[in-house]
Amino acid sequence: MKVSLEASYAACRRASRKSASNFLLSFWFLPREKRQAMYALYAFFRHTDDLGDNGGDTTQRQADLDAWRYQLQAALAGEFHDVRLPAVVDTLRKFDIPPQYLEQSIQGVETDLYPRQFENYEQLRNYCYQVASVVGLSCIRIWGLRDDIDLQPATDCGYAFQLTNILRDLREDALSGRVYLPSDELEAFGVTREMLTSGSDSEEFRALMRFQIARARDLFQSAERLTPSLHEDGRKIFTAMMSIYRNLLDRIAEDPEAVLHRRVRVSSWRKVKLLTSLAFSQLVPAPTLEPAPSINPTPRPEKVRHVV
Repeated sequence: MKVSLEASYAACRRASRKSASNFLLSFWFLPREKRQAMYALYAFFRHTDDLGDNGGDTTQRQADLDAWRYQLQAALAGEFHDVRLPAVVDTLRKFDIPPQYLEQSIQGVETDLYPRQFENYEQLRNYCYQVASVVGLSCIRIWGLRDDIDLQPATDCGYAFQLTNILRDLREDALSGRVYLPSDELEAFGVTREMLTSGSDSEEFRALMRFQIARARDLFQSAERLTPSLHEDGRKIFTAMMSIYRNLLDRIAEDPEAVLHRRVRVSSWRKVKLLTSLAFSQLVPAPTLEPAPSINPTPRPEKVRHVV
């Protein structure tokens, strides 16, 4: 496939806008080059997620993901089979984003093709790393980083976001055969899969939720350490995303048993308020950090669905 880089970035922008995600609005507060790169990354991760959730049978979805992985590998070698991939590869190279982050995201989506339960927190962390942390680790390279930073706060941010998603979707996932909370922790608190699927509230369930909410809050606190290391435009997007997810966790904490009966959401007006605040912050810029050169640190790959 021969396609110009400009046409590829335009295709990524169109594909991203079709998702109607609130996060896309925040891209407008980035300089054009960074904004285009975020469209390219978002288009890749969104398409990966859609392939795993396209309603087809498992065999077909696995085949689609295998084909997408092959297309990514071919694109990295200069052979393009999808109009979005030239822009994706250009973004990886321009911002020094390790390709393995994208490959790991495909692995994470593959995990969701099959009914599953994690035995322990280590397995859950590995899943969260693949479906959430690698997204954040990719984005922060576009947002801009100070040199020689610890990437653990960015990794913990992915854990926090994904754990919040898991708590929100607890019963819905259990009904589809997926229980993401670790088996050993469910057992320790006396909570069974049947209690989740039946929507039965109990003191045991509330204690489990308190434990998980406290864990997520600790992860959010760790993630805050990333803020000073980002360039100004990146800090504003990161702060907005952190606020949205923390608001969601707070909503869950106010009424934990609600997740057994409905999907808890952050209201649209709250999201609009956050993004409006972001827009006004452009009028009064925060003090800028010293510009940082691009870096190529090795992430801490702790063995440890989806943020996009």
